[in-house]
Amino acid sequence: MRPVLIAGAGPVGLTAALNLVRRGVAVIVLEAGDRIADDPRAGTIHPPTLELFATVGVTEAMLARGYVVRNYQYRDRRTGVVADFDLGALADDTPYPFRLMLEQHKICGILIEMLKAYPECRLLMEHRVTQVTQHGDEVTATVATPAGETSFRADWMIGCDGGRSQVRKSMQVEFSGFTYEERFLVLSTRYDFAPHGYALTNYIADPDEWCALFKVPGHDERGIWRVVFPVDARASPDLIFEETAVQRRIQGFHPKAGHYDVTHRNLYDVHQRVASCYRDGRLLIAGDAAHINNPLGGMGMNFGLHDAFNLADKLAAIIRDGADEALLDRYDRQRRTVAQDYLQRQTIENKKNIEQKDPRERERFHAELRAITADHDKLRAYLLRVAMIEGVRRSAAIT
Repeated sequence: MRPVLIAGAGPVGLTAALNLVRRGVAVIVLEAGDRIADDPRAGTIHPPTLELFATVGVTEAMLARGYVVRNYQYRDRRTGVVADFDLGALADDTPYPFRLMLEQHKICGILIEMLKAYPECRLLMEHRVTQVTQHGDEVTATVATPAGETSFRADWMIGCDGGRSQVRKSMQVEFSGFTYEERFLVLSTRYDFAPHGYALTNYIADPDEWCALFKVPGHDERGIWRVVFPVDARASPDLIFEETAVQRRIQGFHPKAGHYDVTHRNLYDVHQRVASCYRDGRLLIAGDAAHINNPLGGMGMNFGLHDAFNLADKLAAIIRDGADEALLDRYDRQRRTVAQDYLQRQTIENKKNIEQKDPRERERFHAELRAITADHDKLRAYLLRVAMIEGVRRSAAIT
């Protein structure tokens, strides 16, 4: 049996690789970059993701490097804390009743170290997939490398190559949805917001300029805060990144004496899209290649990781145990259904609520959040949804 080809060495591709090689399935991971990108991207890991990683011995290494977040705050930019959510309400539902803040490139680093123990895994950097075709039982990937163009042939290929996935573009699928009129600006600073009462994770509503604030370990593990703002997609990045504009924006959120030390500034387009099918013959997709969403709630990477565990389990059963290939259609049904019905709905709702302009609707929602945090049963039900436990259970129930 030829190695499974995996396009993309992000957290989803590497998770799929680890799960396959642990089951005795050889893989070749094709990564376009010359290194794992370490710019600020996803950094929230939810309880069911920690549970899944525990099954392959990864969670302890992640806990050793990340920040455990036992509560998070929903705030109003003008009036302060609206509701403080205690994730301990999930103690009877998961062994990990908290979020973990750990940047995705560090997750990749942990996974790469673990994969070094498996000679069945080849990780090839600077190998960019440019075209994929399939004929009968064979997949052919055309790949650009520093030494020139080459090709790889396999029985199966998984696209974990992001929102612009070349694997998905080679499939007979659509990627329908929409793009927001705003971009998201991420500013990183060492300034410590904790003494001002902020939790390690905060969602801050405002009808004019909402923001999100959270702390991650940072490059030196000493901690760094990220502040996320919406910006007009038509505005020039040069003007957005201009130092005076950056200082004015972050000072407008939390005034302080002197300038902020802004160590990173990034600008992202934001979409809500789901592929019309996650399988086309021997081509499969997972993660951002299959679905993309706004990052409010920290769900996108987690959802992709759940894809990877689900898919690798089924593909290994087919390759190693002779299971029916119809399992892959079940993968599509399970993961695509919850992406459409759960992931998209929840993340769109998160953005709608945080930017709500109608004062009556805003107060109604804030009153609802206060009522939730005041009632244990309501809080548990709410957290089961936003901590992604409900989505994993729903996926597993689909036949």
